[in-house]
Amino acid sequence: MSAPITASLSEPRRSELLEVIRSRGYTRSEEPFRLSSGGMSHDYVDMRRAVARGEDLALAAHAVLEVIDGAGLTFSAIGGMTMGADPVAHAVALLAPTGWFSVRKAEKAHGAKRRIEGAEIGAGTPVILFEDTVSTGRSALDAADVLDLAGVNIVAACTLLDRGDQATREFAAREIIYLPLFSYLDLAIDPIA
Repeated sequence: MSAPITASLSEPRRSELLEVIRSRGYTRSEEPFRLSSGGMSHDYVDMRRAVARGEDLALAAHAVLEVIDGAGLTFSAIGGMTMGADPVAHAVALLAPTGWFSVRKAEKAHGAKRRIEGAEIGAGTPVILFEDTVSTGRSALDAADVLDLAGVNIVAACTLLDRGDQATREFAAREIIYLPLFSYLDLAIDPIA
């Protein structure tokens, strides 16, 4: 089993991105929110809203590239399950000599009926599996299943925010390097079980 790599961001990029997440993407409510993972939380983090401004999206993309480069990884494309992966994956592709891809939740009923759109990736293509926010890792793991069926080489999984501890275990069990830029500890919120 591969050892997890601790994602490391330089200052002030780390502080600046964390402030963007807190100020533009974080909401605390007395009434709990239902998360896409099915869990409940008083803390809601909408990463797409957090990085909706161009300069914030560029900051997130630079941070992702810094962490991937710091881990010594090379890749040909970055992406994951649509919609959670799309904005940052597109921004990374604008900043680096790489492509982006999206994994559809279901096969299209028309055209080529592909589940993987964007960059042409296939057997052996080295990719970064990305998700903006991870609670349990289920969405990213579903995308990994689709990529595995295509023979794609997932060199690492990366997220801006991990809301719990389950994804770390799941990726380790599948021997996928996992690079969360931030965790629930960084936001001082309760983990998702």
